[in-house]
Amino acid sequence: MKDIKTKENKIKNIKTLDKTKAWTERIKDPAMYLNEKVKDNTTGNTNAVDYASDKLKYEANRAKDEAEYLSKKGINKTRNSVIERKEKKIIKEKIDGVKTKEKIEKIVKSENKKFSKKITEQGKRLAISIKEKTIKGSKKIFNSSKSAIKGMIAGLKSLVSILLAGGFVLMIPIIIICLIGLLIYSIFGIFFSSDSSNSVKMSDCIVELNNEMEYKIKSLEKSIVHDEVVIDSDKAPWKDVLSVYAARVSNGNEEEVMTMNQEKEKILREVFWDMHTITTELKIEKYTKKTIDSRDDFELTDGGLSKKPTSALDKYEVDVETTTTKNILHIYIRRNNPNSLIEKYNFNEVQRNQYEELMKDEHNNLWSSVIYGTYGSSGELTEWKKRGKEWSNIRIGTSSKYISNAGCLVTSIAILIKKSGVPTKNIQPFNPGTFVIALNNVYGFDGANLKYDAVSKVVPNFVYQGRVYLTGKTKQEKYNEIKKYYENGYYLAIEVLGATKISQHWVALDKVENNIIYMLDPDTYEVDMWKQYDFNKTTQFVFFKTTM
Repeated sequence: MKDIKTKENKIKNIKTLDKTKAWTERIKDPAMYLNEKVKDNTTGNTNAVDYASDKLKYEANRAKDEAEYLSKKGINKTRNSVIERKEKKIIKEKIDGVKTKEKIEKIVKSENKKFSKKITEQGKRLAISIKEKTIKGSKKIFNSSKSAIKGMIAGLKSLVSILLAGGFVLMIPIIIICLIGLLIYSIFGIFFSSDSSNSVKMSDCIVELNNEMEYKIKSLEKSIVHDEVVIDSDKAPWKDVLSVYAARVSNGNEEEVMTMNQEKEKILREVFWDMHTITTELKIEKYTKKTIDSRDDFELTDGGLSKKPTSALDKYEVDVETTTTKNILHIYIRRNNPNSLIEKYNFNEVQRNQYEELMKDEHNNLWSSVIYGTYGSSGELTEWKKRGKEWSNIRIGTSSKYISNAGCLVTSIAILIKKSGVPTKNIQPFNPGTFVIALNNVYGFDGANLKYDAVSKVVPNFVYQGRVYLTGKTKQEKYNEIKKYYENGYYLAIEVLGATKISQHWVALDKVENNIIYMLDPDTYEVDMWKQYDFNKTTQFVFFKTTM
C-alpha cells in the first residue's frame, strides 16, 4: 500500500458549512419567484389552488434534494478533511480500524449538528425578510377563494411529509417559517397573532380586556350598597369574539389579521363589548345562619342543659340556627349571539364564510395557542410545580397573588384533571397556566380563593362534590377516610399544613396503598405525603368526580 501523501503547508480549518449560504439562496430564490409569479396570476390565467399546492410540492422536493446533496457532501468532506489532518503513519495503520472510524463518525455528527443549527438561524432571518416581501403577492392568492388557502396548506403538509421521509427533521421549521409569509394575509393569520415575534400579542390584548371587564364589575359593586355580591357569568368564549373580530378586520382578505395596531385594538374592544351585556339586580334575601356555641361546664341532656357532673370534659358544642336578611347584589354577565353582531357589522358573504370557517372545531387547538399565548409546554405531571415554570407568574383572579405563591390548590386540581383523563378540548394544551387563565375568564376566583363550581365551567366533565374535615381524627382514621373516597373513584386535593391563614398548602392525591398515601406535590418531588408533612396538620380535603 502506498503512503498517503500529506500537505506540508499549514492545515486549514475544516469548511463543512460553506454551502449553507448557497442553500438559503436556493430557498430564497423560489420564494421570490413565487412572489413574482403571484403578480402574474392576478390576470386570472392560473388556478390559485393548483398553483399554490403544486408550487409548494415542487419546492419541497427541491429543498429535500438540495439538503440531501449538501448533507452527503458535507459528511464526505468532513471525513476527508479529518483523514488529511492525521499523521501519515496513524492513518496508514488505523484507517480501517474501528477506533478511527468511530472517532470520525463522532466528528461528523458534531459537524452536522453545527450545520443544522446555522441553517436554522439563517432560515429564521430569511423568513422575516420573505414575510415582508411576499405580503402583497400572497394577498392576491387569497383573494381568490378559501380553497386557495387550503391548497397552500396542502402544499405545506406535503413539504413536511417529504422532509420527514428524507430524515431532515431539523429543516422542517425553516421551510415553514419561510412560507408563513404566504399565509398571513388569509383569515388563518389570526392563529399567528399571539406569536412571540409580534410587538403586541393577541393573548396580551385578551388579558387587558378581561381586566377591563373586571374593573367595570368592581365599579358596579362600589356604586351599589350591598352586603354580598354574586356574579353569574355566561361570558362569551374568546373563540367567538376573535372569530367575529378576524372576519370584520379581514373584510374579505383586504387586511391581514396576524398583527395588532391601534385601529385593530379599537375594533377588538368594540367587538368584545358588543358581545356582552352586563346587568345588576339587588335582592333582599333571607337565610339561615348556623353557628357553634361553646358551653363550658354544662352537658346536653334530653331535657336540656344541666350542670356537668364531672370535669372530664371541658366544653360542649351546640348548633344554633338564626334567621337574618342580607342585601345581595347579583351581577349578570350574558353573552350575545354572534349572529347579532354579524348583522350589526353588515358582514358580506366572504366574511360570513370566514367566520364559519374559524368557528369549526377542527381549529380548537390553534385557537388555544392564540388565547393562552406561550403557555404551551406542559411536560409530565411530576413536573407540574407552581414555581420555576412558564406559568408561575400568571395572576390568580383579580388578586395580587400568582401561581408561584398561591397556586398550590389550583395546580393540584389541574394535576387531578389531567390524571383523570377527562376531555379538556377547550383548553389546549392543558396545564396549570392555561387552567388558571380559563378560570380567570369565567371569574372562577374570589380574590385568590377558588370558586369550586367554576372548575366544571371550564372542564365540564370534572365536577366538585364537597369537602371533608379531618381535624381531631387519629392518623388511622384519616388514612381510612382518604382511602374510602379514593377507592370509590373520587379525585382528592388534600390540605396538609393546617389550613391556617398563614400556613396552608394543598397536594393532589396520587394513590393509596400499603398504608401509604402517595401524592403529587406542586412544591416538592416527595411522594409519601405523611413522610413529608405532619399527619396532624392534614385537616381537610376536597373531592371531585368525573362524569364521562
